[in-house]
Amino acid sequence: FEIKKRPRYQLQIKSLFIYGRYQKLIRGIPQTKWPCTVCKGKKCDACNFTGQQYPNSVETLVSRHVIDEVKGSGSKFHGAGREDIDALMLGTGRPFVLEIQQPYIRSLDLSQLQAKINQQEMIKVDELQYSTKAMVRYLKSSSPDKVKIYRALIESTEDFTLQDIEQVKDIGQREINLDQRTPIRVAHRRVDKIRKKVVTKIKVLSWQDKLLEVEISAQGGTYIKEFISGDSDRTKPSLASLLSKELVCKELDVTDVAD
Repeated sequence: FEIKKRPRYQLQIKSLFIYGRYQKLIRGIPQTKWPCTVCKGKKCDACNFTGQQYPNSVETLVSRHVIDEVKGSGSKFHGAGREDIDALMLGTGRPFVLEIQQPYIRSLDLSQLQAKINQQEMIKVDELQYSTKAMVRYLKSSSPDKVKIYRALIESTEDFTLQDIEQVKDIGQREINLDQRTPIRVAHRRVDKIRKKVVTKIKVLSWQDKLLEVEISAQGGTYIKEFISGDSDRTKPSLASLLSKELVCKELDVTDVAD
């Protein structure tokens, strides 16, 4: 007689998606987990056996509270773009979707959860609400097309003159089309190619001696630091080349991100 094999089934629990906006209030933390460059996340002396290059990230500061509440197995953090580690994320915050994998509980008091996360001093979240995988796709696909606003503190090797300031104001009134080759600082982990980006506006906020503070509106994904410095002529044109000065971005804050 023939023995019939019993069918095998595997239970898959759908991920839980939560939308929100975050502010990053201190410099020095990445948006997502960053595996230790020495052990590649396996945990070692160099990373104090955390497996991470940085002890905190926006992802871990948000997800650890949610994972505890829903008893999930892990998380993925999907942001509408990302800011540099040394940049603040201010204004109304950056849109994100937190994906919790294999949640045991799917019903949460999101206002209470938001208050719990916001007890921290490093980040703040707002507008927490249930979301879907479709929102993840939307954030990823639409981010490069959105205009984002930055505050940049620029340092020159020589004093800025009134003529320089007037020139910046004049430049800032028209769109600047950029060719940006992958910056030197990220070339080890990004594809080396030329990206077409647009700076839509530059507004002078203040200036004194060798320091200039500006507000820059630019297409999502624009490397603002490199637009300022020129990055050894890898960004063309740059503010440095337009002013014929050696410039460097000393501070960078993101002040507005559309969703």
